[in-house]
Amino acid sequence: MMRLIEAKIYFDTRRLDKEGRGQVRIRISKFGKAAMFGTGVAVLPGQWYNNQVVEHPQAPILNSIIQTKLVNTNRLIIEKAHAGDFAGKTAAEIAEILKVESDPDYVIQKEKRAREWALRKENFLAYYGVFMKKKTNPGTHQLYDDTFRKITSFCDATGEETSALTFAHITKSWLMEFEQFCLKTERQNTASRHLRDIRAVFNAAIDDGLTTNYPFRKFKIKKEESRDKSYSAEELRRLFAFKSRIKGEQEALDIFKLQFLLIGINSGDLANCAKPERGRIEYRRAKTHKLYSVKLLPEAEAIVKRYAGKKHLLNLIERSPNYKTYFRRLAKNLKSIGMHPTGKSASKCRALFPGICPGSARTSWATIAQEELDIPRDVIAAALGHHTIDVTTTYLRTEWRKKIDDANRRVADLVLYNKV
Repeated sequence: MMRLIEAKIYFDTRRLDKEGRGQVRIRISKFGKAAMFGTGVAVLPGQWYNNQVVEHPQAPILNSIIQTKLVNTNRLIIEKAHAGDFAGKTAAEIAEILKVESDPDYVIQKEKRAREWALRKENFLAYYGVFMKKKTNPGTHQLYDDTFRKITSFCDATGEETSALTFAHITKSWLMEFEQFCLKTERQNTASRHLRDIRAVFNAAIDDGLTTNYPFRKFKIKKEESRDKSYSAEELRRLFAFKSRIKGEQEALDIFKLQFLLIGINSGDLANCAKPERGRIEYRRAKTHKLYSVKLLPEAEAIVKRYAGKKHLLNLIERSPNYKTYFRRLAKNLKSIGMHPTGKSASKCRALFPGICPGSARTSWATIAQEELDIPRDVIAAALGHHTIDVTTTYLRTEWRKKIDDANRRVADLVLYNKV
């Protein structure tokens, strides 16, 4: 048996560490099959020659560690083989036995990982945290984090320890109670989003074999019809003609108008948009990662010049690094336009459009294009990026861009000049 199992030194350079070092390992072979475990020694490729560490300030010490590991491993092989512990074992199984026997720290770390895995397997929030880290899109990660904090708030309110929240504990009744907790401070669609996040985590956990519990089989996530945020050409014409004397309102109106003229560009995409090239702005939408190319109309270009940035299309990020804070303030100013026609803070006038928001630019563009100009639905869908257009050739790509540019010009003419 002893002749069938061999232990040799192996310098592994397949995966170098951040410092460019390879790992010195013990290679166990049996019947042509091999497995390895580490010695704890790592050196640069140039510091390894003829199975020894060379040209290293601690070469004697490192070589002593390696040889001691090899001697102890061979001793264990003789003892274990004589006791029959390796009978029927593969090289990988033998390597694991030898590693456990020769490295107490490995045993401790292995037990620690096992406890962490057991905790993650049972604890919902522990697995949720792992799941959330895989969301590389900042916006998506933030949404999952919001749900995570909502769950912890719910546990605090009900007196439940988060460590006791297992997959099995989340039942249909738990989901119903959680939904009611969310509805105390949030709208139905926000509460439903939290529930969809929880459902996504359950689906991933089932795929990973962590649980068989699935409380959503008998629980239906509600959906509330969203309020129509679009405005007609006549309404927007009236809005864009308004001249505000209140600080911040005119800028809010300008930026909203620019979003509309750029076919309802998202706030975050506008804030991060690069300088125009050849009269067009091109960006990849953060939400869908689709590439957009929009012709910069003269009316839009005039607004860009007023708020031009040094590196970006606009100076929004230069003035407010957290663009979300900027657009929250912009949304508030949009809603108040018309309340103070004289520029004074106190007035009995009503806001022009108290329900307006930056997202209204996108929905209004689509509604006007379809209902007032009868622009083909496929052109509208292409402009909004709702479906994939066949752009396998430059000719087709140019044709679609021309259709979208023409549609945007027609929408702008109707809204700004009442010209059909």
